[in-house]
Amino acid sequence: MATSLRRQPSGQQLSDADRADTLFVGSMAKGFRVLEAFREAPGDLGLTEIADRTGLDKSAAQRFTNTLFQLGYLEKDPRSRRYRPAVRLLDLSYTFLHQSRLSEIAVGRLIETSKVYGTTVNLCEMIDTDIIYTVRIPHGKASYPATVPGRRMPASSTSGGTVILAFRPDAEVQALVDASEHRAITPKTIIDRDAVFRRIDEARDKGYGFGIGQALTNEISVAAPVLDNQGYAVAAVQVPVYIPQWTADEAHAKIAPLVMETARSISGVLASEG
Repeated sequence: MATSLRRQPSGQQLSDADRADTLFVGSMAKGFRVLEAFREAPGDLGLTEIADRTGLDKSAAQRFTNTLFQLGYLEKDPRSRRYRPAVRLLDLSYTFLHQSRLSEIAVGRLIETSKVYGTTVNLCEMIDTDIIYTVRIPHGKASYPATVPGRRMPASSTSGGTVILAFRPDAEVQALVDASEHRAITPKTIIDRDAVFRRIDEARDKGYGFGIGQALTNEISVAAPVLDNQGYAVAAVQVPVYIPQWTADEAHAKIAPLVMETARSISGVLASEG
């Protein structure tokens, strides 16, 4: 079943052998690099900025950007001649979510979980060395960025990423941690390599990942693994709560059992369909 398929890494992780494959279309990869240039952009981009962000020369950047504009994936301001993502890009997001059996299984369960304590509940999956939020059920006071699917965070410093890695083979975990950019998001972010492995071991022992102040200084994050029929972590259910409304002890006592039960429920359906 498609629910337990393990995905090819994205283009950023392609090996030299992959790129040498005669079926690999380099021009298509360059087009996607232009789209990816807008991901963390502060606003619209001019051709020089697109070239700098993609590593393409300006002529190539112009050709690929114009093609994406003609196809409707980028918009262009007629006066400034700067580009921004166009609404048609949502077609790609819809295509993924519409075809994602995992998201379909999860969404109703995540909604019910969010009602228990009035919290945000997320489903996250791995992409490169990050996690990416694919389904997000926000609480009433959530900020806009916390409601948008597609946000990426470093796997090695997040509870969702930690618990996914805890239920994957050691060799895969070692390679991913070695390839990760260990950067501090907050003063509390754990970036020491040995400490990262200790967190992974702890998540494996407890059955859930736990972090305080890793992405936001006042955030307590709890996550549990979604497993396929071979016990391989394909995703994680993650719930953030916030200090001072919540303490660490309360999160361990209340949120951890809740996310584990939700993740087990999703895993059970995956296993039955696998």
